[in-house]
Amino acid sequence: MGNLKRNGIAIICLIFITAILGACNSSSVTGDEGNTNLVISHFLPGTHPVQTNLFKELGDRLNENSNGRITYELYPSNALGEAGSQYDMAVTGEADIALSVHGYTNGRFPLVRVLELPFLTESAEHGSKIITKLYEEFPEFQEEHGDTVPLWLFTADPAQIVSKNHRIENPEDMKGLRVRSPSPLANEILEQLGAVPVSMPMGDVYEALERGVIDAAVIPLEALYAYNLHEVAKYVTLGNFSSTPFFSVMNKDTYNSLQKSDRKYLDSLKGMEYAIKSGQTWDASGKKGFQLAKENKAEFIELKGELLENWQKALEPVAQRWINEMEQQGYPGQEIYNRVLELKEEMK
Repeated sequence: MGNLKRNGIAIICLIFITAILGACNSSSVTGDEGNTNLVISHFLPGTHPVQTNLFKELGDRLNENSNGRITYELYPSNALGEAGSQYDMAVTGEADIALSVHGYTNGRFPLVRVLELPFLTESAEHGSKIITKLYEEFPEFQEEHGDTVPLWLFTADPAQIVSKNHRIENPEDMKGLRVRSPSPLANEILEQLGAVPVSMPMGDVYEALERGVIDAAVIPLEALYAYNLHEVAKYVTLGNFSSTPFFSVMNKDTYNSLQKSDRKYLDSLKGMEYAIKSGQTWDASGKKGFQLAKENKAEFIELKGELLENWQKALEPVAQRWINEMEQQGYPGQEIYNRVLELKEEMK
């Protein structure tokens, strides 16, 4: 009996200690009066408008509406984890809110890749509206993010082709070029054009272009500004070749721990409002990048009319392969792609 009693006490103590450690390891801290400190993590620099504008505004609004019950801390530049780990950090609670690129966890979000297909978005705001509507309308999009509470989804401004030494006007001009690629689907686009994809972090593109390690890069105009690529960009081919989808998601337990009135207010902010704000942020930086490159005497080759039709014809198989791949996996690939084409016009 003595051993049983001692074992029972030990088990109770172990459960108690485990509960305490679990509470201590939680990223958000909830006090006796329902106070919550939100840990917000992302991979971008602390000077990026995502932090200085979007997250700071969101945190301040939550703080004011909750009468100070909700506070927040910002962790930029992969301070808490690498860019590819941000989504899992939100799942596990290492971060309460995390932002990153879907493509950094390759294979996990097959449906959002539809926004990476060529010629579907005309600006970051346009792409952000489209991806938000897809999330609202397709349960399959919601299921992809089902282990978190998505706050908003958005896209960067469309990717263009930038080169230091090669003037690229026709699809044939890409053959044999070593081109920086931002994602696996962009690899398919480049391979379809006969180029050689080179996976490379954005921070390495400047030196690679300058030294000739790569011949061109698929990047948004925002990068001309944010990464000073306007200094080495002599030719910019404007074709809206792809868009990069982003997520901003919240840990489920953190969301459910908020007071009902705070959750209701947060729900009123989720979705389209901050998707548009995020898109507008990227577009503003894209305009700065365009202007800086123009001032640096870069030549802009705009694809339209017959020129654009040549590229569309050359890249048509990429979209069909994505559709077929999704259908084979049991997803409504054709339906989603058709809806994107409709939203392309509706969301202008």
